[in-house]
Amino acid sequence: MATANRRPRSTSPPAIVESLSRKPPATATAVSFYFPPELIPRIASRLTSLQDFFALRAACRAYRALLPLTPSNLASQAPLLLVSSDDSESHALLHLPLRRIHRFRLPRTGLGATHDVVTEVRTLGCRVAISNTHYSLPPKRDMTIVHLLTGERVCLPTPPRVFDRILLSGDILVSWEYDHIIYCRVGAPKWRTASISLSYHLEHLILVKDTLYALVDPGQRLATVELPDNSNDNNGLKLTFLGNGFDTQEHGARVFSLAECRGELLLVLMSMGSEWFHVLQWQSEERKWVRITNLGGCTLFFAGSYFSGYLGPDHPGIRGDCIYDTRSRFCCVFSLIDKSLDGVATLPEEPYCCLPLWVFPSMC
Repeated sequence: MATANRRPRSTSPPAIVESLSRKPPATATAVSFYFPPELIPRIASRLTSLQDFFALRAACRAYRALLPLTPSNLASQAPLLLVSSDDSESHALLHLPLRRIHRFRLPRTGLGATHDVVTEVRTLGCRVAISNTHYSLPPKRDMTIVHLLTGERVCLPTPPRVFDRILLSGDILVSWEYDHIIYCRVGAPKWRTASISLSYHLEHLILVKDTLYALVDPGQRLATVELPDNSNDNNGLKLTFLGNGFDTQEHGARVFSLAECRGELLLVLMSMGSEWFHVLQWQSEERKWVRITNLGGCTLFFAGSYFSGYLGPDHPGIRGDCIYDTRSRFCCVFSLIDKSLDGVATLPEEPYCCLPLWVFPSMC
């Protein structure tokens, strides 16, 4: 079984990078040499497709050195949708505003090609967590984190189960179930489990500015969560409640999720009424949720009921003060300003009823 690597293992990049770098458009290559090097980062900040970005990097070594894959250089890149192709190994990155598709193959971790394997993919910004369950005797699992743009790969210890939801902040990965949290630090020898009191259960978790927040039932109360230190043998979680709960019936909400926008903690309520989404912002001084009707021009992204990320204002091709959501084979956008719900795209049919997942190039 895969064991923890103390240092990330560098591998050859996925085909997505090769396809973006192999044949840059002739016009982009020819024109780019007329720009002095000091202007290259400013030019890159205006490019809205990865193909143009990698074409600029490929123009010469000097430009490549000036354009490392950093959040600032990729800040203008729109989010992409990770969708499956005809077989379970082939995937595509779909650029919605440009209707452009890049096909590639996610790398496999090998435990023997003779076993039947079910692969689950979860996105972590511009990285993906690939979890393989090998139905051998006994069953085996492995998990790998792969950076889609650099191809850098990190193998993790054997996960205890297949995760429905996984969070990543810095070098720590977190997942959760009804009454406990499962977490692992990159380079650690194993996953750890920490439980809460049977009086509570965990609805949603989110990591914001290295702080782990949880929505806890009963009462839908917000709490910060402190994970046990690796040197601490105590397996209990420390919850610090931040205020009173809220009444979901008051808002007519059926599903809700914690989210963030520019470091601010949000609670997004989803309903089937005249307004699909309500957004509440946490007011730390007043210790309560307050409903807001705009995001300051920013945009939130969801895959079903799971928060994926956000983009800042004035992003080319992306509507501000909106929520993008993938449901079944459709991508819809809801405006917080006029309460309209519009279809954006019909997506390829997904095997195993998997939802398309958002990938953010700027979240390196």
